[in-house]
Amino acid sequence: MANKMKYAFVVNRNAGKGSAVKKWTALEARVAELFEDYSVVYDLAPIATDADVVVAVGGDGTVHYVVNHLMRDNRHAALGILPLGSGCDFARNFETDDALAVLARGETKAIDVGEIESAGNKMWFANVADAGMGAEVTRQMASHSRNYLFSTLKALVGYKNVDVRLSADGEEVYVGPLKCLVMANGKYFGDGMGIAPDAVLDDGLLQYVIIGDISRLMAAIKLQQTYKCTRIKHRHVYYGSARELCLEVSSALAFEADGELMAKMPAGESVYIRAIHHALNLVAEK
Repeated sequence: MANKMKYAFVVNRNAGKGSAVKKWTALEARVAELFEDYSVVYDLAPIATDADVVVAVGGDGTVHYVVNHLMRDNRHAALGILPLGSGCDFARNFETDDALAVLARGETKAIDVGEIESAGNKMWFANVADAGMGAEVTRQMASHSRNYLFSTLKALVGYKNVDVRLSADGEEVYVGPLKCLVMANGKYFGDGMGIAPDAVLDDGLLQYVIIGDISRLMAAIKLQQTYKCTRIKHRHVYYGSARELCLEVSSALAFEADGELMAKMPAGESVYIRAIHHALNLVAEK
């Protein structure tokens, strides 16, 4: 029996190097059987604001686009995920064998959303944001290679640490050179790296991971260990959780969120990163 809620499927034709739209085409007949009232939009086309569920069809970048639409324009609608892209790290937090069946049941649970605020501007992320080397990896992938490991190694060679000051819930927690700062709502980034093993999607907190003054070689080794979704053990790697983080930098620092590059954070600017508790409903298995 078809679901009678109104669904909007947002299909990213660039996701998975174009493979996502081919997979979507193969699923369209089943979509028509499961959903009675639905629309389909492609790429960055406007999304209907009267939808009950907005489904990101693609990878993490598609999720990012949909979440920012929901937070700006359509807070009443639930977020759905049909992970067909090459990078689907957010979906790893709630993997299922049949995502369409889960979407059709329409059961939801409240999740947190990360918010980044700088110079009065706000944007949101579902999964993970990071500053420093992680953003450089994202730039390498966008410019040269879609292989995360290769891009990581290339970024490590050229990256120079930036001195930062980080506060968590108003208390200074780190001052010093930064290789990478991860701010995580979900556990995974970088195509399966369990960078934030203690992150929970609905606890009102972001887990932060500070990778400080660590050598390039050691960083490469330790980051590979995160595929086991365990904490990195190193004297210059620090973990914590907070409702709000405040980051100040000595020189321009690159940022990315859900695999999408942001404008560089200028020196002297303060960036606030916070968890918005239960900001959205996610269609997921109970």
